[in-house]
Amino acid sequence: MRYNKRFSWWQLAFASVVVSAIGGLSSGKPNSQERKLYEKELKQAPWAPPGWLFAPAWTINNFFLLKALEQLLHRKDIDKKKKLLIEQAIIWIIFFSFNYIYFNRKSTVLAALWTITDAALATSSFIISRKSNKSFSLLYLPLLGWTSFASTIAIYQALKNNDPVLHFNP
Repeated sequence: MRYNKRFSWWQLAFASVVVSAIGGLSSGKPNSQERKLYEKELKQAPWAPPGWLFAPAWTINNFFLLKALEQLLHRKDIDKKKKLLIEQAIIWIIFFSFNYIYFNRKSTVLAALWTITDAALATSSFIISRKSNKSFSLLYLPLLGWTSFASTIAIYQALKNNDPVLHFNP
């Protein structure tokens, strides 16, 4: 079943840039010097990508998530819409709270839990949507791939770094 497009690709792209920027500001600490110092102090996984890659990766993830949300709201041929909408809401809550947990609170353990949960939700959304609409399910693949990879990095950081919130010392 076809649906009427509500937004063009460039409108979704613009929205994903705005959403990503808001997510980046959610740490409550605009001081980039302090953020860079924190990133340098952390023991990083040897396979971790450079920090500058995260903003474009999340902009791409958000583009596809917004496209999925648009389709969830307008299509009638997608099964388990309510569950997918709930999962998407939790994905957005994780996205908007992650920088606060990671950069402001400096909790590597909670950041790992956030990332693993994000990957689990992306996996679940992909599997659920795949059963009713294979092409729609592909919209969850960028998030699934990125958060699965990021989970390995987050677990490494949680195991190798102090967590001042949960008082974990490796």
